[in-house]
Amino acid sequence: PDLELILDKDKILELEPNLTEDVVGVLHAPTAGIVSPYEMTIALAENAAMNGVKFFRNQEVIKIRHTDYIFTVKTRGGGEFQSRHLINAAGLYADEISKMLGLDYFYIMPRKGEYILFDRNALRLNKILFPMPTKVSKGILVCPTVHGNTFVGPNAQNIVDKEDIATTTAGLKEILDGAKDLVPNIPARSSIRNFAGLRAVPDSYDFIIDNTDIWGFINVAGILSPGLTSSYAIAEKVEGILELLGLELKKKEDYNPYRPKPQSFTDFTKEELDKKIQEDPKWGNIICRCETVSEREIINAIHAPVGATTVDGVKFRCRPGMGRCQGGFCRPRVIEILSRELNIPYSQVSKRGDDTTFLECKTKDFRLQQCSFEED
Repeated sequence: PDLELILDKDKILELEPNLTEDVVGVLHAPTAGIVSPYEMTIALAENAAMNGVKFFRNQEVIKIRHTDYIFTVKTRGGGEFQSRHLINAAGLYADEISKMLGLDYFYIMPRKGEYILFDRNALRLNKILFPMPTKVSKGILVCPTVHGNTFVGPNAQNIVDKEDIATTTAGLKEILDGAKDLVPNIPARSSIRNFAGLRAVPDSYDFIIDNTDIWGFINVAGILSPGLTSSYAIAEKVEGILELLGLELKKKEDYNPYRPKPQSFTDFTKEELDKKIQEDPKWGNIICRCETVSEREIINAIHAPVGATTVDGVKFRCRPGMGRCQGGFCRPRVIEILSRELNIPYSQVSKRGDDTTFLECKTKDFRLQQCSFEED
C-alpha cells in the first residue's frame, strides 16, 4: 500500500543518501519491511513442535509406494513412514519425488544466486534498493539485514547440478558491479562472506500447488519469489485442498500460537546480566566475540524444540560465526559444546550434516595411527 512514484532527485536522496547521483526516479514502498528468513523458519518450526508436530530430519527419501490409499515413504538408512495424505514440498527435488509416484509433468531447474555479505556498520541503508527487474529475477539488490549487516545480490544463473552452491569470481564481480550501479560507494573491502543458494525454478515458471491425479498426493513445488511472503497463503491453499479430499481438520483447543523469543546476551541491561551471570555463570562465558554470544545461548539453541545439531544450526539460531571473523575464533568452542551437549565425539560434529565434519580424530590418536603404519 501507499506506493509512491518519486521523480524529485533531492527527495529521493533525502530518503536514501547512499543512492547513486544518477537516479532519476524511484517507486517508493514505505510499508516494505525485512525479516530474517532462516530465523523465521526456525521460529515456525519450533512453534509447530511446541504444538505436537514431530520432525524427522536428515531423511533422504528413496522410495514411495501407494497402495490401498496409504502412502509408504522409505528413507535411506531404513526409515519408513505411512500416511493417507502426502505433501511434496521438496524444493529442488520436488520433481524427483513426484516421479517416484509416476507423475512426471514438471521439471525443476536449479538457478544459482550469489551474494556478498558486508561487515556490520560498513554501510548504513535506510531502504531496500531494487533495480529494474529482469525477465528472470528481481535483479541485483542492495539490502540491509535485521542484524545491521548489508548484503548485495543475487545474480541468476541456470545450472544443472542441484548441489552446486559454489561461488565464482565472475559471479561475484557481476553482483558487485550491479550493486555499484545503485550504490557507488559500496565498501567492497568490508566484505566478510560470500555464498550462493539455489532457487527451484519449474519449467512452467509458476507456482505448482496441485491436487494431483493420485488421491491424497499434493505437489507444492517451484515456489519462486515472493515465496516467503506468500508462504502463509500457500499453507492456507494446501489446507483447503486437504479439506476437499475429506480430511477432517479439527481446531486444537490448547493450540499455542506464541513461540518465546530466545534470550540473548545483548538484550539485557548490565544489571540484568549481573543477575543472570550470578544465577548461571555460562551467561558470562562469551564464546563468539564478534557477535557477543554466550555459552548459555548456544546450549539453549541445542536443546530448543527442533534444536541445533550442527555448527551451522547453532549459527543460524544464535549467531556465533556470523561476525567479522566468520567463526575463526569461536568455531572450535562451538564444536566442543555440540560434542558435550549431544554426547557425540568431536569427529561426528559437522558443519551442516552429511559429509561436512571438521575433525578426523584427536592428534594423539592420529600419531598412534602413524606409528602403527610405520611399524607395519
